[in-house]
Amino acid sequence: MAKNKSLTVNNLLLNKLLVSGVLPSIKDILESFERSKLIKIVYGETYDQYGPTLDSLKYYFFTSILENLLRTEGKKVTSSVIIGDIHSVKNKIVKNKSNLLLSANSRLSFVNKIKRTYNLSFNPVLMSDLFGNLNYKRRLSKITPVFQRSERLKDIARKTVLKNRLSQEEKVGFQYTLEEVALIAGFNIKIGPPREIYYDQLTRLLSKETGNNDFCGLYLKPTYPLGVGFDFFVTHPEIERYGITPYKAGSNQLQENRIILGITKLVKCKKLIDSSFVTTNPLLPNPVLDMYLISQIAECLLFNKEFVFDHSVMADPNLLKKAAFGKLTQNIYNPLGFE
Repeated sequence: MAKNKSLTVNNLLLNKLLVSGVLPSIKDILESFERSKLIKIVYGETYDQYGPTLDSLKYYFFTSILENLLRTEGKKVTSSVIIGDIHSVKNKIVKNKSNLLLSANSRLSFVNKIKRTYNLSFNPVLMSDLFGNLNYKRRLSKITPVFQRSERLKDIARKTVLKNRLSQEEKVGFQYTLEEVALIAGFNIKIGPPREIYYDQLTRLLSKETGNNDFCGLYLKPTYPLGVGFDFFVTHPEIERYGITPYKAGSNQLQENRIILGITKLVKCKKLIDSSFVTTNPLLPNPVLDMYLISQIAECLLFNKEFVFDHSVMADPNLLKKAAFGKLTQNIYNPLGFE
């Protein structure tokens, strides 16, 4: 996709099929790109015991595409994918913490496999390695006392936490949130799901302490579970608004409604696709469309060709389901050696 002459940074950020929003604005992001001598892009994810999700690929692909487009425009750019091994076991309710930490290297190996297969440009790194960085430690030590004195900052931090974990996080002074902010403040732009906007708001408000005045956030379209009907979203309005965590297969205990790479067989993928609610309304959740887009981008990366979206596919739910399964098979399962 780097050779796609019609694709620019501006129209990538304006792509409503991929991007749901930005912070503070596209104009501000483009101006920060112009000012920066070195643009540092980051996407970070935790993981659980169920395995890597198909949905993570959208973030890997997007991160690399943005880096390559900036580079073709003459910018000096780096991009990183942070694998949050430490934060994957922070929650008290997480089981088998030792096994999860031990699986960090296998997760890193998997991300590197994706990078090689699709010729991506980002640098995968473990969070535990970054936590030893002196600049990170300095940022954390500077923002912590400022945060603890501010009820405004704490109110924003509360929005980063699920209700069932709020009292736990308050007791430890929102340590998870502060570590996240101190980490991402070392970058210019962070890519993530919509709910992560609250981390980014905190990072911008603490810019004086971190020395990063150009930090911006970029949010991709929410991830939704497969194999559910329209009534599911009616009864789960928070999921309809924010989606589920793209990189945690067990998000909202919906692991049976996710495609887990290396685990979910193609026969089950087809069942999930066929039983999914599909709409022609672009404002409503459409996990099959998202799968189609991920698989279509994968094809463009594999064969280094221009990204073209067939809008007629979106207009026909049955055609979309058929195309999504076909492209998932050809462009993701086959190249990665899955069945």
